[in-house]
Amino acid sequence: MKRIAYYLLTRKEMYVDLGEDYFDKQKEQSIVRYSVRRLENLGYNVTIVEPDAS
Repeated sequence: MKRIAYYLLTRKEMYVDLGEDYFDKQKEQSIVRYSVRRLENLGYNVTIVEPDAS
């Protein structure tokens, strides 16, 4: 917390919250692969369908 406050004050920047799913978006492909592997290890057949871009 102190480090964040120091950088914000010395750089005269506003704090920007990246959001609760920031890291999930960064690692989306690895999360999908891990989840599919886990489900297949539990005996499920998994089919991945890309969502429509709308």
